[in-house]
Amino acid sequence: MNNTKFIEKCRKTECFKISPFKDIDFKEFKYKTPQEFFEHFWNIYETFKKEYKKKYKKGINNSYNGAAFQIIMVYLFDRENIQIDKMDEEVGIKFVKPDFLINSNNNKTIFISLKVSGRERWKQAEMEAVKYKAKYPETYCVLLMNHKTEVESLKKKVPDLDLDEIFYASSNDLNDLINSIKKEK
Repeated sequence: MNNTKFIEKCRKTECFKISPFKDIDFKEFKYKTPQEFFEHFWNIYETFKKEYKKKYKKGINNSYNGAAFQIIMVYLFDRENIQIDKMDEEVGIKFVKPDFLINSNNNKTIFISLKVSGRERWKQAEMEAVKYKAKYPETYCVLLMNHKTEVESLKKKVPDLDLDEIFYASSNDLNDLINSIKKEK
């Protein structure tokens, strides 16, 4: 298992450079569950955002929210010994660029879309699932979000979607997602 290229890609982002994230902290933080890992680092990021706003009298660039989410997940996958196959890359299907693709030992592809909040952006994850499953119907497509009320609302729509599941990152859902990925591995 080697996620070094994905970790390096994260470390080169502007979000990583300006935030209090440190490679050593991600690699040495002691945690019991994936949820605990995520919440610890997300809280660090949220505190940083508040301090940034206080210091500069303006909010941080909204794109950093998604970048921070992705950074935390890369390190979590690495710590959980989950090999990332692709991250935020073209996959040969027009308009489809998953946040993560993970291929299991039984040749099942796990397609993960990240959204800090849904609003209408969850529709992008659904559209990508539709297009990806048209070519690879056995793919397990999930949306991982970090907005509790939006996740609760969207979970009711799953039976009518091509997304297989929707998970809330700051809950036991994240533990379930990591465990299901590991079962597939």
